[in-house]
Amino acid sequence: MNRPYDLIVYGATGYLGSLVVQYLWTHGPPALQWAVAGRSEQKLATLVNSLDQSQSHRKLPHVMVATLSAEELGRMASQTRLVVNTVGPFCKYGTPVVAACIEQSAAYVDSTGEHVWTQQLAAQWHEKAMANKAIIIPQCAVESSPPDLMTLLLARSLRRPLGPIFFTIQHSWTGYSGGTIASILASLETYSLRQMMAAGAPRASCIPDAGPHQPHPAPNLPVRRDPFLGDLTFNPSAMADQAVVMRTWSLLQRYGDKAERYGDRFSFQGYTAAQSRLQAWSSFLTMSVAAVCALLFPPLRWLLRWLAPQPGTGPQLKPGERHFVEWKATVSADGVDVSEPSALGVMRMNTDVYSVCATLVSEAALTLLQVLDGKEEGCMAQKLGGGILTPASLGMPYVQRLEKAGLQWKVNEIDGEEE
Repeated sequence: MNRPYDLIVYGATGYLGSLVVQYLWTHGPPALQWAVAGRSEQKLATLVNSLDQSQSHRKLPHVMVATLSAEELGRMASQTRLVVNTVGPFCKYGTPVVAACIEQSAAYVDSTGEHVWTQQLAAQWHEKAMANKAIIIPQCAVESSPPDLMTLLLARSLRRPLGPIFFTIQHSWTGYSGGTIASILASLETYSLRQMMAAGAPRASCIPDAGPHQPHPAPNLPVRRDPFLGDLTFNPSAMADQAVVMRTWSLLQRYGDKAERYGDRFSFQGYTAAQSRLQAWSSFLTMSVAAVCALLFPPLRWLLRWLAPQPGTGPQLKPGERHFVEWKATVSADGVDVSEPSALGVMRMNTDVYSVCATLVSEAALTLLQVLDGKEEGCMAQKLGGGILTPASLGMPYVQRLEKAGLQWKVNEIDGEEE
């Protein structure tokens, strides 16, 4: 594909978009041909001028003005091999960007965690993306690269059909960006409760004809005590994570080699780590009340929007602050007692959650460029060549790039060897 740019960061002047630009400027290949795009030429120019130009071996990104009109998005997508999209709320602004990439056979990654939008996107656009050889990978940030990659690593360790995976996240607190709050509120305003519940069903985002699925019964309570993971509470991002992991399950069941498949007893349950049983229940009840009130009382959403940081802004970290994001998981192999895990997994990055998001999205894009270059044979993205795919479809090359970027991970098979 002979196009002027390897990638374009769309929404580059937003809070997360600017972090992605900084990351690519610092860690991207020196010969990367890229551009930053958005509505304001002045803001884009200011962003480019803020980059540390002492790195003279790197090429500054070009500036491209692109609104959300179909014509301008089509023009943008036609000039690049890959679009990195950070413009949210995605339920309002994401579909035209994806459509333009598919029409122009450009690859795509984004930072969304809006699983209802992603589910609808997959249902509507997967077949056309496959036909046009456009690799589209949503949800490459904290929602939901880590759970998707963790599951892949656990499956590679056990090398036999899986039972349930229990997954948890814990991170230091920095506060929310304006874009995160805007996406939450937009989802509440765009989708009905019925649509949200339907999209949260385990197989809602799976591709058709993935085969039988007979998972073990899920835990009844949103709060539980796990002997290996500790006290666990409801995670509002768990449905987004489950949607991505289960879509990977379906892709592998239909297209993967037999040794790669997770099996028809596989399931995924996501939680947030809690300090105690009391804190776990308190957190769940607080979030439940807040969600119900925000859903039923529009004036409360207006108040939250007024109080929240403005879109394009986010947490400002103080020098010397230490932050981390840590993920843990247990998995039972199919055919064994599900209360006795067969393997444990841990992943960790020692930085704040939004910097982690920027790293995950950027490295997904750089890995996908290698796939487009034919350098990563064997991964699902390379095998299929198009469609609405998942972060795990980038396979071990994505994990290896993240390792170099600071991801620490370990999988320990019970009564087995450490990988």
